[in-house]
Formats: sequence, C-alpha cells, structure tokens
Amino acid sequence: MFRGSATVAALLMGCCGPAAAQLTANPAIMSFNGTENTRQDIKIGNTSSRTQYLKISAARILEPGVNPETYFESPDPDEVGLLVAPRRIALQPGEERIVRVILLEDEIETDKAWRVHIQPTIGDIEADSNVAVTLLAFKALVFARPDNPTTEIVGGRDGKTLTLTNVGTSNVVLFNGEQCPGNDEPCHRVTGKRLWPGLEWVTELPADAPVTFELRDTGEDRSIEF
Repeated sequence: MFRGSATVAALLMGCCGPAAAQLTANPAIMSFNGTENTRQDIKIGNTSSRTQYLKISAARILEPGVNPETYFESPDPDEVGLLVAPRRIALQPGEERIVRVILLEDEIETDKAWRVHIQPTIGDIEADSNVAVTLLAFKALVFARPDNPTTEIVGGRDGKTLTLTNVGTSNVVLFNGEQCPGNDEPCHRVTGKRLWPGLEWVTELPADAPVTFELRDTGEDRSIEF
C-alpha cells in the first residue's frame, strides 16, 4: 500500500480576523493489491481549535488518469464498488477518527480507481450570521489492482520528445527523472507522472539525451531508461 498524507484547510473569517482550521488525512493515496485484502483505513485528524463536521463519500473515477476527472456516484455502495464508513463525523479539536474503506469489487481485470471525498460542512457555524466560511474539500485517491497485475511501459523518442505508453493492466509511478547530457553540462531534473493502463504520456525533455526514471509498481522500485 502506497501511503501519503495531506492537510485540508478551512479558512474561517469572522469579525475578529481570519483563523485557520485544519484537517489531516492519512493516507492520501491508498491501493488495494488484488481482492484478498479488502479493508483499509484513512485516519482523519482535527488540528484546529474548532469542532469540524465532515461528510464523507466515495465516487468511482470513470477514466483514471484523464483530466478533468469524471465520476460515477450512487447512494448504493455496491454500484460504486467502494464503501466508506462512517459517512458523517464530528471531530473535536485535537481528535482523530478512522474512516473504514472497503473494496466491494469481486473481479478486477485492470485498475479501478475512486475518490474518497472528505467535505467539511458548516455545522453549528451557519447559525452565526457574522461569520463567512470558505470550506475546502479533500479527495483521497483509492485504486485497486488486478489479482495478477502486469506493468509494461513502451517508450519512444523523437529528439527531445518522449512518448510513454502503459500497455499493462496496472498503473506505475515514474519519479526522480534525470537527464545528464555530458560534455560538462549539468544534469537536468525531469518531472515524473503516474501512468495508468492504456494511457499515453508525451513530454518535452530538457535535452536530446537518454533520460532515466525510478519506476514504482507492485514490486521493488527500479530504474528505467529511455
């Protein structure tokens, strides 16, 4: 399981000046490797001095890796393929709570992905007409790999143009990209990407020279050169 963390900021501006109300969510990215282990948790914490009221829901990403993301949402978790519980939480200052995430898919042939929406709501603030509230939602990424995933990246070069295609059944993360042209030129950092199955990534490189990335999939990280 690949873990990250994120902070959600809700800016509360009242008569006495602005104050920041923060939520933490860990992990920000969650993966299910096959359908054997179907339960994981997101830990949500309230680091502010105000009670936070949260609404939590799940939506299937229809085409993972395509921007803008489009979603399928339904009140029936079986139709979405993912269950989150509880759906509403009131977090006291300094409190942490667990949100259970349950995979409901029986068969997965290629990666499926969801967003878990963690949406602060106004709660008891809406009775105070002197407070203006801006609330920022957080969306955790959840994806499930097939029971026997394959990851294969096909690369092509045309000068500085790099084209990569994921012809496997599961996503990979390309990171720590680097180009070292030689001839006393400094090495260049190259931004990476999560590449979903069936998708192509075209990017312009700093130089017409080989580029290396670290590649992360279901096994150990490894280097790959194009």
